Amino acid sequence: MSPENENFSDDKNSSRNRRISLDDWVSIYHINHDTFFQLVFALPEVAIAFLKNVLPSKTIETIELEKIEIQDGILGESDFFKKSAADLIYVVPYKKGNEKLHVFVILEHKSYSDRLTIFQLTKYCVHIMERELKNAENDKEMASFQFSSIIPIIIHHGESAFYEPTELNNLIIPTLGVEQYGINAKAFLFDLNRISVDKLKFGTNVPEFTSVLKMMQAVFSRHGKDEASEALTVLRPYSDFPKFRNLVYTLLIYLARCSRHVTKQEYNQIIYDNNIVDQGEFKMISIADQFIAEGIEQGIEQGIEQGIEQGLIQGLKNNIIQILAERLGTVPQSVQDSINEKCDKIALQTLFQSALHVKSFEEFIKEI
Repeated sequence: MSPENENFSDDKNSSRNRRISLDDWVSIYHINHDTFFQLVFALPEVAIAFLKNVLPSKTIETIELEKIEIQDGILGESDFFKKSAADLIYVVPYKKGNEKLHVFVILEHKSYSDRLTIFQLTKYCVHIMERELKNAENDKEMASFQFSSIIPIIIHHGESAFYEPTELNNLIIPTLGVEQYGINAKAFLFDLNRISVDKLKFGTNVPEFTSVLKMMQAVFSRHGKDEASEALTVLRPYSDFPKFRNLVYTLLIYLARCSRHVTKQEYNQIIYDNNIVDQGEFKMISIADQFIAEGIEQGIEQGIEQGIEQGLIQGLKNNIIQILAERLGTVPQSVQDSINEKCDKIALQTLFQSALHVKSFEEFIKEI
């Protein structure tokens, strides 16, 4: 009944199952609401502060939050959904008793109201139970087998509050007299549209937690500029530490990629006003801003999903050329032509990573 050391994936070596980190430039550059959530809520400090605010105190007293294990949410394929993958899974051991006993916490992030969210979480719970059952069968522990406790949590932030069911029974047509029978699941709801971060009971002294929640609120707010500045101000005293500077960079990229109301001019002003990145870093972040303008705006003009994809690819090409120019000087036309000939996003992401590290154009050409 102990959790697997690896993530819940049948293909543990697949790159798509690797949890991205704040050091993963390519992933951060292509950040969206879900990937941002997976990045920041995989930080132990954020995870612990979050659970302290969501779970009942009697639950917190029985588990060892300091020993939390954070896993990818990939659980398997599904007939209904394209993939069965929660955003993150926390595994937390109990304080006393058998070391194998633990609690699963499933986190499902939503930036919009989705009526089937509780159904998704129910399927994730069943997937985990199936894995535990298989482990017990393999370890020949069936005589004393019991399923681990699983706690589903919905984390929402968006244009409006989350009003969809958080209990599976609310999606099932009731039959009089047998309402208490059958399958049911309930989820905790943490809705940032209804929460004042500064008034949370726990975590207001954890800068990573506070700044992350404030930025999640800022990207949908009509007062996004002020709220984003407030989110970054929380980290200002710690800006000399690499760990926090990576988080600052991630927050800025997320703001640029996903904000609904912050303009380009306001975005640049936020960076200057907060004075927590140097000029070299500012240039890199400005490149990200240009990438958004070229990629997303082109997609909007075309009005179709393909346009967005093409815009992102073109933005990648432009970013690679600009980064090479910043690092190595004028980019030879032959190198530019080779970059522009590429149309595969994965190949371009690899070249982007190379552009950040190569020491000469000759070395870069070998990567093309």
